Amino acid sequence: MNHRFLALESSFDESYFIIIPAGIGGTSVGNKGAEKSPEAIIKASFHLEDIDTELKFNFTEAGIYTFSSCSDIKSLQSAVLRVISEGKFPIIIGGEHFITYAVLQVMKEIFGEISAIFFDAHADMFQEFDGNPFSHACALHLSLPYLKDFISIGVRNVAPAEMEEIKRRGLTRNFLFFEDVLDENRLNLEVIKRRLKEIKDKSRYIYISFDFDFVDPAFLPSLSTPEPLGFSLRETFSILKETIFELSELIKGIDFVEFCPQGFLYADITASKIIAKSIAYISFANNISGICRKSL
Repeated sequence: MNHRFLALESSFDESYFIIIPAGIGGTSVGNKGAEKSPEAIIKASFHLEDIDTELKFNFTEAGIYTFSSCSDIKSLQSAVLRVISEGKFPIIIGGEHFITYAVLQVMKEIFGEISAIFFDAHADMFQEFDGNPFSHACALHLSLPYLKDFISIGVRNVAPAEMEEIKRRGLTRNFLFFEDVLDENRLNLEVIKRRLKEIKDKSRYIYISFDFDFVDPAFLPSLSTPEPLGFSLRETFSILKETIFELSELIKGIDFVEFCPQGFLYADITASKIIAKSIAYISFANNISGICRKSL
């Protein structure tokens, strides 16, 4: 079985991008099994090649190394700390969304301050959910103590209790709801661009958290909590590209969460493609190069 993202055989030392599998879950109120996502996504990534056909370059040249899997928050934080301390770029594959707060805690300790961009169909602003303050439905609320600033893009399902919390904290402007970025049902990137420029002017460092349910489940099934509507894959890539290109010099890490493998190879490959495209955008935007070869 393939245990390395894209089946790459580069070492930790020669790689800039470090994949950290975080098989941590158990709180989902929807489909169960997000903790199995890293294995499924990494296995499916073997089907992807090294050339990004949009950008016309080999995005693996900076080196991509796959860390051993983390099964708890403590081991995840230790892995992130090591990766950042070595001057490398962590890419965490979850797992459920509550893991994000633990990564941001490390980021804040290292950088002194950190802002974030959340891509998510849900607000994740519950103070607790079913009596659990560490639920996946509390992901953003858990992250707030570690954030200087944030934008949450794509929310299309929010509870009254969450809206009350958002308003109480004066965070309404931090959310770009799904309908806010559409113009007659077409993606309006200008709205997103304006917010990205605002957070860029106020932040020194940025973290990205990508919940797979940001994507329309018609394009990406196998989600912990699939939410109707959402963004097509083409729209998703456009938004990711705009975000990464605008903030490229500030981005210090990224996670991908809430995928839930259901045995559909297409979905597994699509999830791995979103991660690969993000690596390509980051590498291209920062002109990162290196030596890495895929094992054939």
